[in-house]
Amino acid sequence: MYLLYSLLFGGLLLVGLPYLLYRSLRQPGYGRSLVERVRVPEIEDSDQPTIWLHAVSVGEVIAVATLLPALERAFPDVRFVVSVITVTGRRVAADKLGELENVAAIFYCPFDFAFLVRRVVRKVRPRALVIIETEIWPHLLRESKRAGAKTMIAGGRISDRSFPRYRKIRGFMKRFLAEVDSFCMQSELYRDRIEALGASPERVRVTGNLKFDAIAPALALGDRVFPENRRVLIAGSTLDPEEEELLYVFESLSRDAPDLFLVIAPRHPPRFDIVAELVRKRGHRVTLRSNPGADADDADVMILDTLGELASLYEQADYVFVGGSLADWGGHNIIEPASKGKPVVFGPYMRNFSDVARRFVEGNACVQVEDRHELETVLRDWIEHPERARELSENTTRVIADNRGASERTVSALKELLE
Repeated sequence: MYLLYSLLFGGLLLVGLPYLLYRSLRQPGYGRSLVERVRVPEIEDSDQPTIWLHAVSVGEVIAVATLLPALERAFPDVRFVVSVITVTGRRVAADKLGELENVAAIFYCPFDFAFLVRRVVRKVRPRALVIIETEIWPHLLRESKRAGAKTMIAGGRISDRSFPRYRKIRGFMKRFLAEVDSFCMQSELYRDRIEALGASPERVRVTGNLKFDAIAPALALGDRVFPENRRVLIAGSTLDPEEEELLYVFESLSRDAPDLFLVIAPRHPPRFDIVAELVRKRGHRVTLRSNPGADADDADVMILDTLGELASLYEQADYVFVGGSLADWGGHNIIEPASKGKPVVFGPYMRNFSDVARRFVEGNACVQVEDRHELETVLRDWIEHPERARELSENTTRVIADNRGASERTVSALKELLE
């Protein structure tokens, strides 16, 4: 079974090689990430016990940052190493975790071939491997177990799109999931799904969503990033073609609310310049967060072309749209702006965060819309009736408070596993 998996994985890499080379030319740092995924990372040898935390990209890195304080309290004599997959995940990990004393290394996770993984496992010598959310890498799990490590899925979830696909290969999944000692799932829904795929029920528990515990640091008092006396609409983590849809909405709203200021935070850095040019072509005065210039106060639109700031900048928003949801991309994390007590709206495509979206909508804490016309209607209502936006903000605070505690529950499960 593992041989067949290796052949399939290798075949996919070969087929995708032209695309990988293309991205290496287009995206700074991508080629280097591929090279590092076949190398043994530089980690200082130590007799200190090591816990390996694996995150995929930005969202999972933030979950690791949320989990680490509780881990450090529970395991004061342990060091941590963090692996990632994406370039942006690596940058955010370096920013948020790089200066922490107990984080011994941040590196790209090796491609999931047994010989590559085995070399890295021998270097890390983990006492435990903790995978954030549900990244099932069979050789990573198997080689860690063979080396004597305990394995855990933390904040586990199976998305609406992934679940039917996994069910088609349930025989494979059951074998791979047998390498996981403990599943800490976000909800009962995800518990049922992982058990349906073959996980042993006695190894599965519901601990909640780690992202509910994540609070972005507040900005310094007086550190106003956006123009004064403007109502700010932040569109976070947008994807093509959402920016154009948002500009239509912004232009319509601005006719009645000329003080409205739009902030667009594209999800992927290579699109920063593309989106800025789109805004200029539509006749708007645009400024960049990285280089605002002297005319920043006269701009209509800001492109947030920096990394790691979005969660904190939600603090200065009046209204928030969460991207990846108006177009069929699966949605993004709505907990970050909600944790700042902001009125949040998102589109119909939230399969990647369906459970979280349901909790907020049922709690009258966020609004879900079907298209850009409904988006405009909701935003106009908030602008014209501020008390309705305030009511949503109050409800978001309550929903988040009701769902906190996943970090401590997850660490308790890991402590129980290791003891």
